[in-house]
Amino acid sequence: MQARHVLTSLLITALMLTLLTPPRATAASADDARTIARDAYLFGYPLMLMQLTKQFATRDTANGQFIHMQSAPTPPFRLVVAPNGDTRYSSSWVDVSAEPQVVHVPDAGGRYFVAQVMDMWTDVIADPTPRLANAAPRDYAIVGPQWNGALPSGVTTVRSSTNDVWILARTRPRLGDDANAITSIQQQYSVVPLSRFGEASYRPPPGILRDPNVPIPITPPSILAGLSGASFLSLLSISLLKYPPRAGDAPLVARLAQIGFVVGKPFDPKALDPAQLGRIEDGVRDARALLETYDAPAVPHVNGWRWTKDTGRFGTDYTYRAFIAKTLLAANLPEDAVYPETSVDASGAPLSGERRYSLHFVANDLPPAKAFWSLTLYSPDHYLVPNPIDRYTLRDANARRNADGSIDVIIQHDPPNGDQTNWLPAPAGPFVVTLRMYWPGPSGLDGTYKIPAIQPR
Repeated sequence: MQARHVLTSLLITALMLTLLTPPRATAASADDARTIARDAYLFGYPLMLMQLTKQFATRDTANGQFIHMQSAPTPPFRLVVAPNGDTRYSSSWVDVSAEPQVVHVPDAGGRYFVAQVMDMWTDVIADPTPRLANAAPRDYAIVGPQWNGALPSGVTTVRSSTNDVWILARTRPRLGDDANAITSIQQQYSVVPLSRFGEASYRPPPGILRDPNVPIPITPPSILAGLSGASFLSLLSISLLKYPPRAGDAPLVARLAQIGFVVGKPFDPKALDPAQLGRIEDGVRDARALLETYDAPAVPHVNGWRWTKDTGRFGTDYTYRAFIAKTLLAANLPEDAVYPETSVDASGAPLSGERRYSLHFVANDLPPAKAFWSLTLYSPDHYLVPNPIDRYTLRDANARRNADGSIDVIIQHDPPNGDQTNWLPAPAGPFVVTLRMYWPGPSGLDGTYKIPAIQPR
């Protein structure tokens, strides 16, 4: 039913296009039209993905109402790619078009947390966390792009470029915490309209406790992958009426007009001839193919591991922004977390459950994380995969050390003989491994830390 609702919403939006006057398509060469369509897809992909994720996540919720995940994600969780297994999620989608909304970030009792706030373009606009002094407990007023006014004393301003924002808080349990310890912290998050802030009688909608591991019949990325190029551009043109491009996007906006895509007006494929439509479809296919193989040129590569860079502050790097949205939606700022990933072993061969591997960290050169680090194994499309012991992440706190303090991680499909404490189960086929370093040290932040290669055995 949920998938049908989302698809119906898309169809209704598309139908609206036929009721409005389309712009006249302007001339562009065949090569230019294909390239412009490719760049339009890369530009719009994160926004479209965020909208679909919001539609899935906010069913039966009020504006700003938090949903608190009561366990770590497992394979049925497919709402967002590359979920972490280290923290408990609290999620809220907030509309600030009518007035600012005040978010309360509670004291986590000495536990690690990060309360990430993103605009609809996936830029991180705030990130209260222990890395920042006096980050919690604290109240943050999220204000829209056009809002001007005064805020109560002690409330921190967070300005968004869009009138919708996504708050995704992560709280790390301590060893020995029971479920209620984290739930009690989660339930202290709240969102209050500015006009009601400070009213003793006002009670925000209570947080919803939810099992994250409820299967969904279709995922947001698969919906976008199933759209034709013309349909994607049509829906993007409607989205840009609500979420206009930013000043830095002006050069791209000017190029889009060459294929009849004028921001502020609906894009109507019927205004194009078959040859033009063909070039648009070719361009969107090019964009999708690029995202499957993209390797950002400025990203450090170490022993087969590909670093992440500048996540959450993308500027006009539309390709990298789209790539991160597709593979690591809601990535934190690098100061809060980095996510090196590898899909190959030390010889450069693709990782596969058909082989057995080991990963050795020496005692005095463990991943440089001031908070903690972990290893998570995903399918190539960045979802968790089932395994017989329900282990999807190996955390630093749970890993067994050798006598000299080093750590040996075993990565394979079949159970290893003997101790299985450091076994990270792999699927029968291809997979990728992500190393998360929360609050990375300098060598983790700049990519100079030499992550050991995954060795075939």
